Amino acid sequence: MNWNQARRLFRRERVLHDESPQARASKASGAWTIGEVRAASLCIASGKGGTGKSFLTASIAAFCATRGRTLLIDADLGMGNAHILQGVQPEASLVDFIERGHTIGDIRTPCREGLDLLAGGSGIPHMAGLQREDRARLSEQLAELEVSYQFLVLDSAAGISSQTMAFASSADRLLLVVTPDVTSMTDAYGFLKVHNQVRPAEEVLFVVNRAAHEAEAYRTANKFKEVSKKFLGVQPRWIGFLPEDPAVGVSVNSRRPLLIEDPSSKAGRALSGIAANIFSELECLCPRGLGRSLSAKWGGEALSPQKRSARHS
Repeated sequence: MNWNQARRLFRRERVLHDESPQARASKASGAWTIGEVRAASLCIASGKGGTGKSFLTASIAAFCATRGRTLLIDADLGMGNAHILQGVQPEASLVDFIERGHTIGDIRTPCREGLDLLAGGSGIPHMAGLQREDRARLSEQLAELEVSYQFLVLDSAAGISSQTMAFASSADRLLLVVTPDVTSMTDAYGFLKVHNQVRPAEEVLFVVNRAAHEAEAYRTANKFKEVSKKFLGVQPRWIGFLPEDPAVGVSVNSRRPLLIEDPSSKAGRALSGIAANIFSELECLCPRGLGRSLSAKWGGEALSPQKRSARHS
């Protein structure tokens, strides 16, 4: 038996023996099949916008796709831009899933070999706060789809809306993006505070982006860890930093992940190390299942096609 086979068996045992009452109820209703190996999930988040979260997510998703089939989920459902940084123009998005009854499988957009995208809406306010029935249907279909992938990477919306926090707390790993700016650190602390109320035992990862130099990155990381430890009793784990680099702007404007556009640049080399660290984290997981975890949080029954048609008419 090789390592991959052993890991799959271990994951199966975890699924069989680590079920919540909600999970057992969903299993009984046929929402998923017990024993299926589920994708390891990573949510990349920030307390405020403008930290470079989506830029970082684009490259991490591309990196994971070289190691296993990956689904990039634009979890900023009402103001999504993950497609821009992958250089694709989706023909359908999660708006079509919510408003037009498409299935999740219908709206996937291929980005490159091994990488698919579930695109969010663009300037669609109600997508930022889905109704219960829509959340239930989304979680159920994600639970069905995730067994087809090895990795799920979520590009989260900034801030601490209930929908954003549900995605963050349902993923297997949470990565916070922080910059040396005091408002970024303050808002990241706020995000961590809310997340800690839901998953107090989880170790959260974080990176420092846009550091002028290594010393500034260390100061920022140490301050964030010290404040979190003092006032929350938790200490997030720093896994690296990205320096200021003109190659980042070139990558964004070219609509290509930096690890594809210019991996040998200063920021590209730093990002390669961060992506490798994250991949190692995900490889060691016994995934809970993103859709399954969301279903346990959101529950409820999805609207019938007739009710959905009437509601959106």
